[in-house]
Amino acid sequence: MKIRKFIPLCVLGAAAALLPALIIPAGASAVQAATQKSAASAPADGIVVYYFHGEFRCSTCRKLEALSKEAIEGAFGDELKSGSLRFEVVNMETPETKHFVKDFQLVTKSLVLVEYRDGKVLRWKNLPDIWKLVRNDAAFIDYVQKETTAFLGAK
Repeated sequence: MKIRKFIPLCVLGAAAALLPALIIPAGASAVQAATQKSAASAPADGIVVYYFHGEFRCSTCRKLEALSKEAIEGAFGDELKSGSLRFEVVNMETPETKHFVKDFQLVTKSLVLVEYRDGKVLRWKNLPDIWKLVRNDAAFIDYVQKETTAFLGAK
């Protein structure tokens, strides 16, 4: 009889212990959550470089993000400091950010340059070659920097 009472208590205890893992994705931090929430709201004006990812993040996806960040921070420090350019990492699978999939015709993890004016998207460009270049750091960074420079120059 005692074992019958004990088993449901174990199940409830295990469920309670696992609940935070179900709510907060592995590796998520308060900073990531804040970044994702801020990314969901468009700036009034300026350019945002979005790295879009999903819930599941493999090593290649993490490398895409790291190289993208390195490329942008390495060449556009002044623009980032002034706020005319932002780099945002966004989980495109949350209810608040799912609209980006339709807005930018996303089919997978992507790096997208977006210009906003008066809080509306003026233009955008997806950089699909990041997938071809992910195994060549120098070529990847060069590609992202050239595309971003061209995007900034077309304003």
